[in-house]
Amino acid sequence: MKQKTNRNLLIGIAFIASLVLLYFGLNYLKGKNIFKKSNMYVALFDDVTGLATSTPVYVNGFQIGLVDNIEMAGQEPLQFAVRIRLNEEFKLPKGSSMEFSVDFLGAATASLQLNPERTAYYESGDTIFGKKEVGLMDGVTQMAPKLDSLLIVVDSVFMGINKLVSNPTVETAIQDAGYSIAQLKTTTLSLNRIMKVMESDIPTMTNNLNVVTSDLKDISNEINQMDLQKTYASIDETLANLKDISEKVNSSETSVGKLINDTQLHDSLASTLNMATQLLEDIRTNPDKYLSVRVRLFK
Repeated sequence: MKQKTNRNLLIGIAFIASLVLLYFGLNYLKGKNIFKKSNMYVALFDDVTGLATSTPVYVNGFQIGLVDNIEMAGQEPLQFAVRIRLNEEFKLPKGSSMEFSVDFLGAATASLQLNPERTAYYESGDTIFGKKEVGLMDGVTQMAPKLDSLLIVVDSVFMGINKLVSNPTVETAIQDAGYSIAQLKTTTLSLNRIMKVMESDIPTMTNNLNVVTSDLKDISNEINQMDLQKTYASIDETLANLKDISEKVNSSETSVGKLINDTQLHDSLASTLNMATQLLEDIRTNPDKYLSVRVRLFK
């Protein structure tokens, strides 16, 4: 009986020891050290998405505590109380706040934003202000509806491209484009051959241009060397003579002027031509009269 009692006592002690070890083990896994004194503070948040218990709390990259518990503080407005456990030697200045963010993998990181004016400090159990930083996952969540709309547009574009590619007209256009490219290639080869021929003729053309330029230069020099004043004077003298001749022709005092301007000569010539015309007409109509006169003259 005594052995059975000792056995049950040992089993009870082992069970209690197991519970104690389990408790310490769970707290160790959570990052809690129950043998180390700490101060408790409460941070109020409007949104605790991604934040969990045992989330480490940092100050300038150094861990000084953990998130101990999260519970709802009120519904109007909706708020959450996050209890944090900080090292006892760390003093939290009044006016400080707590922030947390969630990375791409979903892990939360909490940090304290300390008030630089350290004139007073919070006591254990005081409440501080908390806020959630806009992280990468929040940006992805906000962009999700826009991405859905964008995917719909992209899907429509690809459907349109698929219809366009499957259209037989497009295939014909591509074939025509290939034919045009081939023609363009042939034209390019022809132009290259022409350019090669022109390259061989360019020196000759350049020499001819140089000769023409030289001749133009000589002509220009000859023109510059001409006595243009004498030429202009000679032209003026010729024009003056022509003007004098014209005046004499138009004058009624000269023979030529009288011949041109006097109507008497014109009338005499017209009368003579008229009489000659009548004589010829009489000869044509009465030839016997004039033939008999000729016979008498030669007898």
